[in-house]
Amino acid sequence: MSFLKIVGLTKAYDKLIAVDGISLDIERGEFVSLLGPSGCGKTTTLQMIAGFVDVTSGHILLDGGDLAHVTPAKRGLGIVFQSYALFPHMTVAQNVGFGLEMRKVSRAERDRRIAAVLELVGLQTMADRYPRRMSGGQQQRVALARALVIEPNLLLLDEPLSNLDAKLREEMQGELRDIQERTGLTTILVTHDQSEAMALSDRVVVMNNGAIEQVGPPEAAYQTPASHFVAGFLGRTNTLEGQSDGRAVSVLGQRWTMAAASEQGPVLVAVRPERVTFGDAGLKGVVKKRVFQGSQWFFDVDSEAGQIFVLAPNGSGALPKVQETVHLAWTVDDMRVLPRDEARAG
Repeated sequence: MSFLKIVGLTKAYDKLIAVDGISLDIERGEFVSLLGPSGCGKTTTLQMIAGFVDVTSGHILLDGGDLAHVTPAKRGLGIVFQSYALFPHMTVAQNVGFGLEMRKVSRAERDRRIAAVLELVGLQTMADRYPRRMSGGQQQRVALARALVIEPNLLLLDEPLSNLDAKLREEMQGELRDIQERTGLTTILVTHDQSEAMALSDRVVVMNNGAIEQVGPPEAAYQTPASHFVAGFLGRTNTLEGQSDGRAVSVLGQRWTMAAASEQGPVLVAVRPERVTFGDAGLKGVVKKRVFQGSQWFFDVDSEAGQIFVLAPNGSGALPKVQETVHLAWTVDDMRVLPRDEARAG
């Protein structure tokens, strides 16, 4: 049986369905991200797991036990909030040890566990410092240490890196994943940041309108999105109208033979910008914008099939200039075919 099993989980506020009957299995030691836009139900799901929000219907089973009637304090969960929620009048050591003190852990055991977890997060020299004298990244580590010191069954992270600047956020992502791998702790992260979810997770759970759109490894969700919503939410994507005859898909005369038969009729072709190349044949277009992004160039092309974005590696040879006529191509393996009705509905 899965370590955490969510079955038909629903949360309704009068007529508003915030979470709509979702089911999910999470294995012991996994790092899973609930990913989606604001209002998709990801935070409500996390709060129901934590016990802060009552469940309308469904079940949450942790290591075989039903959490329905277990209070938040007795669920044995470690939680890191977006705001960190540190006590300003307490030192780092006092903040970290607060949960142990509430659990009546002996002073000697508290000191041992506080020292061990501060070393784990790299704050062993800051035990006597107050939060106001610490950087955002250091405060984030204190909050993480406080969640870890109680030796939780499950770690819940509610957008813990959102208050950090871009460079520090990237550094903390690496540290967070490293700590999770060293402890082997089952972890659920709530985030709206696609790059963060893909960098940290064993699996991503993409949510929209209270439902799960797709569950899978980050690379699978990115490369083979299950819906138009997933294709658009996990990074930028190009979607073009096409036609399928069951064996091949065509877009304005350009034709790709499919490896497997597909439904016939109108479709949308989804292809990532980095998979589109400039060549001597393909869809014709004109470069409207060209932006240098360090390791790559971004192109906005007005093609005969509509607007197409292209990402080309820096140093990949001569690249077109603004107002230059180009031809765009990609392989059948680089595109995803979606039914047009489903795609528009997503």
